[in-house]
Amino acid sequence: MSTKYYIGIMSGTSLDGVDICIIKKDGKQFSLIEFLCIAYSPEIKAKLKAFNSSQNTDLQTLASLEKELAQIYCQAVEKILNKTNIQASQITAIGSHGQTIFHDPVTLSMQLGHPAFIAKGTGITTVADFRIDDMANGGQGAPIAPAFHQFMFNDQQPIAIVNIGGIANLTILKDNQVIGFDTGPGNALMDELCQINLAKDYDEFGAIAEKTPINKPLLKKLLTHSYFTNNAPKSTGLDIFNLNWLDKHLTGTESINEQISTLNQLTAITIAEAINQHQVKEIIVCGGGVENATLLKRIAKQTQLPIASTDKYNINPHSLEAFTCAWLAEQRLSNTEIKLSTITGADKDSILGGIWEA
Repeated sequence: MSTKYYIGIMSGTSLDGVDICIIKKDGKQFSLIEFLCIAYSPEIKAKLKAFNSSQNTDLQTLASLEKELAQIYCQAVEKILNKTNIQASQITAIGSHGQTIFHDPVTLSMQLGHPAFIAKGTGITTVADFRIDDMANGGQGAPIAPAFHQFMFNDQQPIAIVNIGGIANLTILKDNQVIGFDTGPGNALMDELCQINLAKDYDEFGAIAEKTPINKPLLKKLLTHSYFTNNAPKSTGLDIFNLNWLDKHLTGTESINEQISTLNQLTAITIAEAINQHQVKEIIVCGGGVENATLLKRIAKQTQLPIASTDKYNINPHSLEAFTCAWLAEQRLSNTEIKLSTITGADKDSILGGIWEA
């Protein structure tokens, strides 16, 4: 039985940093060897936030970020290899998602951190640009994770898997079928309010939300967005759900804590309402939102279902997206089609990603 190692790199819409893992493939079995979450420096985080919030695209800034992020990913690869004492020559490939800066499900999804710089900088074959093939086949290019969730959790159905990152996405595994879509905001807006106004990276354990009443008129207004009632396939991002969107619904009397608690409830309700359309036995949660106890309690209350993190299945809940990228690299090198057409609305399943040689 041959053993192969792959690296997965993911940096999500929450802009908190780089998730990176090494996985091992023995035959048909995949296992996690090591996982690290490496925080972005305040400087790169500020650049990304400024770029994302700008109405005008500066091509020089775009090009600089493309290279700078790739260099950050190379540094992350070096750190995780040093920690494990695994050599670069032992890694079959890196799967890199890149940093999403724009996602329009009708036209294009753009990620920064060019894989050519990663391949040459690490000396490891790099697979990237996973979304574009699905979009070229008429799909929305997102979410991709449900295909991996089906691979990992298919024996547990009927089950719901919720990844709560900057944006939240849902996978339903039921009757040997997979359904997946973005439900709407996850952590990103709550985190940003904490960072801008409270000098906190995030609402730790959901403590602010837990002790602060929900502003029901604000919640009612936020829930009027048409995205929440749109049918799947659907995907979204910070292009839609950002602080400018929130500000349009504020009267000016809402405290920051009220806004955080209300956004927490918005995330809980939109996730729960999506789950409640299906009969499942359990909710499994991964991503940064797994640490927000108040959010999980609110989801459980809205669904009346048991809820647990992927720790229950011996998978680090923060590692799943990076694990997905490593798996996608392995699938691309074996020219395996990823079953996304029923999730993204593509005309057919696609082999995802391009390959950049070292």
